[in-house]
Order: sequence, then structure tokens, then C-alpha cells
Amino acid sequence: MAALSLEGLVVLALVAWLAAHPNVPPEQVTPISIDTSVPEKITPPPTLPLPHVPIAKPQRTVQVPTPVQNPLPAPELSPAPSPEPVVTVPMPNPVLAVKSAPPLPPPLAQPTAPAIDPAVAYNAKLAAAVQAAFEVPATAAALNFKGRTRVEFNLLDGLVSAIRVVQPSGLGVADRAAIKAVQTASFPTPPPALQGKPGTYQIWVACL
Repeated sequence: MAALSLEGLVVLALVAWLAAHPNVPPEQVTPISIDTSVPEKITPPPTLPLPHVPIAKPQRTVQVPTPVQNPLPAPELSPAPSPEPVVTVPMPNPVLAVKSAPPLPPPLAQPTAPAIDPAVAYNAKLAAAVQAAFEVPATAAALNFKGRTRVEFNLLDGLVSAIRVVQPSGLGVADRAAIKAVQTASFPTPPPALQGKPGTYQIWVACL
């Protein structure tokens, strides 16, 4: 009974499948043909002969004797040309040359020394005379003082007056020693242009 039920189910399934695919054609089988004929014998191509290549033979070196050259004949020496005549050019007359020369420029004037003012020269002599009469004070020597004092005075024929300090040195004893040097100095004689004329002079007196 169970077997019949199983077959019935298979039949129903087959019928249902056919009903769902009514137009499916049956598969076509393509026939396969086999060639049993014997192939023809293949004839190989003809063999061509190789080209003939000539073999080069070694060449022999033939030494050609060097031809002997005959010495060339010595060239003929032509006679030396005769020397050309020497042309003497007359020299100009030195006397005429001196006459035709331009005159020499006049000699330059020698520069003359500038004239010295007699008052300036006499003032330098006065300063030397006062410096020679100056005596360094003991106090300045003890302090090792170095300085200068500028003094002014009037002078007429060797007579001095109106002595005063124009610029002090910074040490009173040095300034007083400078004034004393003017009073005791031996003044030189004035030049002729200053004789008999009063003059005012200023000099430096150094304390060294």
C-alpha cells in the first residue's frame, strides 16, 4: 500500500512537471565522424648546394731595390756684387748753427729771503737775556715744578719799567722769580731803528 502511494506521488510529480514545460524539445545528438584514411607521405624539399668561397692565398712580399741617385752637380758661384759708392753728406757749419739757435731765456731771479722785522729779532734777544738771568726758586725745585710765566715790560735804551705778569705759571714763587729776572737782566743794545724809542715787550720765562 505504501509502495503504491510512492509511485502515485512520482507520477503526479512527473505530470506536474510536464504540464509546466510543455514545449521543451528533446535534446539533439550531434553525430561525430572519424576519418580513418591514411595520410599521404610528405616529400622533403630538395637540398640546395652551398656556394663555393675561394680561399685567399698569402701574398709574398717582394723587396724592390732602391734606385741609386746620382749626385747633383755643384751650383756655379756668381761673382760678388761690387760695393756701392759711399755718398758723403757735408756737415752744417757750427758757426751758422749757433747763429740760427734761439736766444736763451734770461736766468731766473733768485728768491730773496724775507726781511726780518728788527723789533721781532730784538724781542727774541730780550727773551734770551731774561731767561739767562732767571733763577729757579728753592720751593719750585723741591716740588719739581715745571711751568712758564709770561711777563710784559717797557724798555727804553736798556732801562726797564712797568713790569707785570700777563699769564701766571701757577706757582707764585716762579712768577716772582720771573719778574726779578727782568729787573736784573743785561739787555742787549737795540738796533738803530729802535734806539731812543720806548717799546713794550712780552716774553716767556720758563721754570725748568
